[in-house]
Amino acid sequence: MKNGQLTRLTALAHQFRLGQSVAASQALPELLQEVLTEQGNLPPGLVAALLQCQERQDWLGLADYLEYEVVHCLSTPAGDTNTGDY
Repeated sequence: MKNGQLTRLTALAHQFRLGQSVAASQALPELLQEVLTEQGNLPPGLVAALLQCQERQDWLGLADYLEYEVVHCLSTPAGDTNTGDY
């Protein structure tokens, strides 16, 4: 996982927190596609949680998942499953 992608995920989370949800929502699919292309996949529960937050327009929840859960999932070794509840 490139540090640049982790930095971009964190920056995107900050955009959601600052109320820049339109710009952040437009950047989210491209960044997630890039991450998934390199990483392979994310836990299905995490993807579902991201989608649920987006559907509810829960931008703070989405920011939390991006900044903490997704970054943690991508920065830990593949066998480590000690991530939060989804």
